[in-house]
Amino acid sequence: RRWRWQIFAITWLAYAGFYLTRKSFPVAKIGIQNDPSLEMSKLQMSWIDTAYLIAYAIGQFAFGIAGDKLGTRIVVLVGMIASVVAAVVNGASTFTILFGVMWCIQGFAQSTGWAPLNKNMSTFFSQRERGLVMGFWCTNYALGGFVASIIAGWAGDRWGWRYAYYFPAAMLLGVAVLFWLFQR
Repeated sequence: RRWRWQIFAITWLAYAGFYLTRKSFPVAKIGIQNDPSLEMSKLQMSWIDTAYLIAYAIGQFAFGIAGDKLGTRIVVLVGMIASVVAAVVNGASTFTILFGVMWCIQGFAQSTGWAPLNKNMSTFFSQRERGLVMGFWCTNYALGGFVASIIAGWAGDRWGWRYAYYFPAAMLLGVAVLFWLFQR
């Protein structure tokens, strides 16, 4: 019984945690547009968003399969670490092309969460109880996105747009450590 609720909690936190770095670019866009050291147009930002979404969609298939082959713990941890690295590089970047490449990598990293974590949940909860359990578990994306936007916005407003990447990345790194310790 303890394992079931431990897995519920850590997988919930893991998926909600992915939103920390997923919300960085949308929140940082205003600061990026106002930064005289960057010359990034709205059109370029839209292409960066498109690259992210294409990578995310492709990654959903690839990492669903990888989760079956390698296991949830490995796939999700690698995704979290890749997400942290991509966010930090984006925060430090001054080149539009690098933003695009890193946000594309971010899309792949973000896609490591959903399928493997859902599969992991299905191993710990019976088919009879999954509807109710997954109903509660799926609050992770709504609450994760809400809280992540606030955190990135607060950090970006307080210290500048780059911290809309750095601060959430540091928090996701903390979630990754917890996931490594408590996920089975």
